[in-house]
Amino acid sequence: MANQLTSYAIFIDYDNLLPAHKSSGILDVVTKVLMQVPRVPGSLMARCEVRIYGGWYEETAITRLAENVTIELVRDFPATIRLPNAMGNPTTVETTGELAVALLQEPGHHLFNTYRRKGKPSNIRVMQPASIGCIDPDCILPMVKKLLKKGTCPKHGCNISVTDLVYRHEQKIVDSMLACDLIFAADSGVQHIVLVGGDDDFLPPLRTITLRGASVVRFFTKPNDQRVSFPCYGVKLLEMEL
Repeated sequence: MANQLTSYAIFIDYDNLLPAHKSSGILDVVTKVLMQVPRVPGSLMARCEVRIYGGWYEETAITRLAENVTIELVRDFPATIRLPNAMGNPTTVETTGELAVALLQEPGHHLFNTYRRKGKPSNIRVMQPASIGCIDPDCILPMVKKLLKKGTCPKHGCNISVTDLVYRHEQKIVDSMLACDLIFAADSGVQHIVLVGGDDDFLPPLRTITLRGASVVRFFTKPNDQRVSFPCYGVKLLEMEL
């Protein structure tokens, strides 16, 4: 029908975007996605809900990155995106965008502590200088090895601990929240579900919703020669390059 309203839900794994994608902006990413996803022939109107996933809370405090992304979303959304249509008239897509700080099913309950500072990974190994051909007497590898093994600086009189020097940030809860939202969106009747991000951890929920009959597209943001998809029998996952 010419006046059929099509619904899209786009889920973006923000950490999976390349610097060029972040620089061009979320609205540009969404427009590129909508240009490529299947559309109902003759459909003149559509609505699209965009959710951006990341570690937005350090304990209960919103992160600086979350603040910056929020500023961008407030600036650029809601947006009206017009897409070429084979019938001659463009398809108008009314698009909203928001940070994913809570489950779609329970929007009033924020999920905190999604951005965490962690100590050194337990599986770090440090090579011996000679084993890699290093003959520099001042090579720092032996000191690094002692630092990681002892947990404190090996120099006499230094009280600096390894956790003061070596740490990493990581997201927690975010991937499982996204997986839950994919399934909830499919059960809520969204016609076209799009995931922007190539993490293979999302294959089980993607397969779940395709088995339920949802139209699903996964966009890869990074080149990768070792991509994994689920077997094509039974259902097919449409995969594209951003």
